[in-house]
Amino acid sequence: MASSADALKIVQSLARRTRNARIAYNALIAYSEKYLAKAADEDASLEVFADNPANLMGAFLVELEEAGKVSLTYTEGAISSVYYPDYYRGIIHEAYEKLDNQPDRPFPTEDALTVPIPADLITPLDIKTDFVRWIGRTDGGVDDAADAGMDRPSEGTAGDGTVTLLRIMYPDGIHSMVVSDDLLGRTLPKLSVHKIRQYLRSEKNAGYIRSKLASIFRQREMAMKDMLSSILTTPDHALRTIFNPTDFTFHFWTQLSSTIIKEFSQKKDKLTEEHGFCQAAYMLGYYNVYYRGVLQRTRDTETALRQLESQLRRSPFTYTISEIHGFKDSRGVPLTKKCTLEDVNSYVTRRLKPAENHDLAEMVRIKTPEGKEYYLYRDFVLRVTLDHVFEARRELRDHFVDTWSESLKANKRLPEMTDDTRFAAVLAACVSDAQPMLTALLDFNLLYLARRETSVPAEIRDEIDHLFKPREAALRPLPEILNLDRKKLYSDARLLLPFWQAVPILSAILTFLKRFFLGTPEEERLARKEKRRARPVASTTMRYAPASGPGRAMSAAPVALADAAASASAGPPPPAAEGASRKAQVARFKETVRQLQSTYVARGSTAQRTLDELIERWNPLLDPVAKQNLVEDVNSLARDFLRRMKVTFRLIPPDRHRIQEWAERLAQNDSFTQIRGRDDLKEYLQLYMLTVLGK
Repeated sequence: MASSADALKIVQSLARRTRNARIAYNALIAYSEKYLAKAADEDASLEVFADNPANLMGAFLVELEEAGKVSLTYTEGAISSVYYPDYYRGIIHEAYEKLDNQPDRPFPTEDALTVPIPADLITPLDIKTDFVRWIGRTDGGVDDAADAGMDRPSEGTAGDGTVTLLRIMYPDGIHSMVVSDDLLGRTLPKLSVHKIRQYLRSEKNAGYIRSKLASIFRQREMAMKDMLSSILTTPDHALRTIFNPTDFTFHFWTQLSSTIIKEFSQKKDKLTEEHGFCQAAYMLGYYNVYYRGVLQRTRDTETALRQLESQLRRSPFTYTISEIHGFKDSRGVPLTKKCTLEDVNSYVTRRLKPAENHDLAEMVRIKTPEGKEYYLYRDFVLRVTLDHVFEARRELRDHFVDTWSESLKANKRLPEMTDDTRFAAVLAACVSDAQPMLTALLDFNLLYLARRETSVPAEIRDEIDHLFKPREAALRPLPEILNLDRKKLYSDARLLLPFWQAVPILSAILTFLKRFFLGTPEEERLARKEKRRARPVASTTMRYAPASGPGRAMSAAPVALADAAASASAGPPPPAAEGASRKAQVARFKETVRQLQSTYVARGSTAQRTLDELIERWNPLLDPVAKQNLVEDVNSLARDFLRRMKVTFRLIPPDRHRIQEWAERLAQNDSFTQIRGRDDLKEYLQLYMLTVLGK
């Protein structure tokens, strides 16, 4: 089946025959008939094209114009001529093919080409300011790239897929030359090395170069002579030293190029071959610089990614992608200054794909219930899981004991105190709210694969094995994982009660006396009246409501979290009461924190102004960027510390002594050893933590 590619071959053939990039449409149709008459005999797929060349050629030319291959001119709605700009690239390629076979020929100039090229098709390029940028625009890799150990441009087009004709201009009266940018990757450096080879074939020139370089490479004279010999005998090997430079080869090519340029630059009447030597020396010098930069950027990227991996393997081991993008080196310089965001994202993406013989990738992505994604190395999955389990055990035990004790002191019994199903639901809600990472990590498939594919110490292995149900592909219930027994928690909460309240008889007597002498508050009497009025309906409802099950457990969780206003026999409170209780706790917490914060602020000042004054005392850095970075590091450490302490979760405000203790612990961090104003830093930390808690 004929296609636009066949039409393009006809256009190319006629352009070469007429030696003109612009072709009259009528002439193209006439030539197509003759061309297809012969071609159809050899290729049966062209028979349809040969039978109707006029109509099909027009359709194919429109496709070629849309693809940017040709440009069409219309007269009264009909195609009148076809312009094929790539024809001139072919002329330049032919000139460089001749130069490849005969290295002593000069580099092509506009005047030396067989066909003049319109000036508007040529882009001027200054060898000193523009050449390196144009080298970097080419795509792909050179043949035998493994020999060089790095990516290099090959014979291809620029990044946008087009080919540009260039006029390379040189200083000191050196002739300009024309080239297409797709020859910059491989052809030009190869031909330039061959030009230098022609130069060194003269014993006079070779002796001059040896004498000049000998004074520079006194400690590497043998290596210098080997390089000169390599240019003469194995120019392809010498070319690879440009693409993959070492410290010595980079220095060698720099000095060789500079020496040749200095030899001829001041000469007014240069010979044709001397123009070629200077052109080659200039180009090799800048190729040398370009590939040295590529190699250095590659090394910087590798170093940055090694530092990235090192930080990913540090506590807390779980990081969001934005935190990974913000990693810094030991000097405080962001790693993205040494490598691109694409390099970082590619690094992470590659490690999210499981390797052969592994079901779990080197790095895993953890998604918390609120949709936040964290990245974690496979080797630390079990360790991080256990850390969160142990932390949750401690924090949630304190939370339940404190909360239940306060409720019992107010003669209120929460439903989760006496119902295992309710307790499990409330516990799951607490973990999801306070430990979202733990909720994401408690996944059977993840823990099972991590247990199977990673090597961990025996103590971690035993703890992880305890999380699995025996002989079942599932995890144990959450209360068992966290080792939180409802009855034990209830018993511990009762131990915090006053002795007279812990003894039922004394508690009943005290309640009776209180009501006898003080009377029943109006609110309590109204609540009891409403309870008696609703009791028959509640009994009927409870008779038909399921006593347990997932639906009941999940619906009970939010109610149980704020059931402080309900009595033991009244059941869960309405949603409004729950929200009001929680809001009241939050309000009391914030008010207590604000009162404590006010003790740090002088009269007539503000907390923010006081913080700014303290910063000036403990942070004497003059560079505003470095100063702000240090402040942000201190603030981040304080915020992370408060999150770990779960202060706002329990809604128990700290006192001044506790705030001072926290600041003392933070100030001892190794990151702040060089800060001299330790007392000012501690005072700043105390006020800043109170500011965070007050929000």
